[in-house]
Amino acid sequence: MSAFKRMLFKVAGRKYDQMTAKKNQHYYFIFVHEDAAGSERISELFAERHIKASVDEVFTLDDINKALQKVAAGKSKGKTIIRITG
Repeated sequence: MSAFKRMLFKVAGRKYDQMTAKKNQHYYFIFVHEDAAGSERISELFAERHIKASVDEVFTLDDINKALQKVAAGKSKGKTIIRITG
């Protein structure tokens, strides 16, 4: 990644750096291509490092408007999942 992009991320992430430092936490960005290989690599990284995603709530497709309203209001404290069943 270029020095310019690293500097932009540092400036943009300053608020989150301060928040996580207060709680003795860490966060990392992982950039992948939106393809099968990228998805597979992310899955492998999560498994290798025992990373668990933070899931806030799971909604059915019938409740998609509730899910979107919750996310838009900034009230989601993790991933908001829409379950689509066939």
